[in-house]
Amino acid sequence: MYVELEPWLRLLLAGFLLIPIIYAADGLGIPRVLNGLPVRTIRDRQFSVLRSEVRQLLDVVRRLNWLTVDLERGVRNENDVKAEIAAAERRLDEILDEIRSAAGRSSAGAVVDEEIESLGSGS
Repeated sequence: MYVELEPWLRLLLAGFLLIPIIYAADGLGIPRVLNGLPVRTIRDRQFSVLRSEVRQLLDVVRRLNWLTVDLERGVRNENDVKAEIAAAERRLDEILDEIRSAAGRSSAGAVVDEEIESLGSGS
C-alpha cells in the first residue's frame, strides 16, 4: 500500500514511527547484544622501522630512475649524473643492509593495548 504524502508530512510521520522502533529495540535487548560484541583492538604498526627502511628504498629507486632518465636525455652534465647514480647505488646497498637487520623485529611500543581489551570484555 502506498499513500502519496507531502515530503514534510512523510518526515514527521517517520519521526513519530522512529520512537516506537527505538523502544522495541530496547525491549528486545538489542543494545545489550551490540555492547557485548568484542571491541576491535587498536594496534600500532608492528614493523615501523622496516616500513621506514622500505620507504627510503623506494625513494632512492625513484631518484635513480630519474637520474637515468636525465642521463639518457642529456639534460644535465653526464659526469655529475653518473656520480649521483653511483652515490644512489651505494645508498641502495646501505638500505638493503638496514632492511636485513630490521626484518622480523617488531618496533618498540608496538604492543596491543591490554586496557582496551579489558574494557571490551565487559568488566
